Amino acid sequence: METKRVCVFCGNKNLSKEHIFAQWLLKELGILGNDVIMTHANFAGMPISNRKHPFSKLVNGLVCEKCNNGWMSQLEGDCQQHIINLMNLNGIKTELIFLEEHYETVAKWAFKNVILLNSATNYRQLVPTKHYISLYEGNIPNGVFIDLAFSKNNPTIEWRQTPGGLVIKDKSLPFRTDASRYTITFQIKNLLIKVVFYDSEENTFYEDEGAIRLYPQFGVYGEPKMFNDIDNFDVHGVMHEYL
Repeated sequence: METKRVCVFCGNKNLSKEHIFAQWLLKELGILGNDVIMTHANFAGMPISNRKHPFSKLVNGLVCEKCNNGWMSQLEGDCQQHIINLMNLNGIKTELIFLEEHYETVAKWAFKNVILLNSATNYRQLVPTKHYISLYEGNIPNGVFIDLAFSKNNPTIEWRQTPGGLVIKDKSLPFRTDASRYTITFQIKNLLIKVVFYDSEENTFYEDEGAIRLYPQFGVYGEPKMFNDIDNFDVHGVMHEYL
């Protein structure tokens, strides 16, 4: 029996094709017609599979027209100029003031991008179904931390996806091999954004010194740091789980 395809956010059957990275961004970067090669590598960095797509066709076919043209379009409009400024290192002081006041909006934009990216690329599905539903309902799930930083190098666009990094636990807590978790990082020119999730019934805190915390609460942890590249930022940071 054929499984019916429905929107990953709301369950609607009237599907469209949502671009993983908005067309305004691809046009701004000058890569709308360029090809992207996506490589799925193992833990040791050895390639497992490759897929080649034009950026213009890097889409998610499990998003309905209502979501695409509604709340998702609104998020893009709210964040567009600010993302352009941040990725070009323009007016950073002014943009940090904006982020302090509107961090949750930018966090939702970032979260939307990473979960659609994971669902549409040749990698394991790291993001639980309930995370799509939560964002559709206007919320970012518990256990999610979203950080922003800047890079010394500025490739046009790159991303990384892993099942998670180091977790430091209170010694009284059991080690759980089945914990739902992921780390998804992407870079647009000089702008770095990282989404980290760790599912726990205990208290959690993602320590990421030098990054700007967008979610769950805006703040700068330690001295702001200029990271060397996306890989430097991706592996930086540690999750703490405590009673």
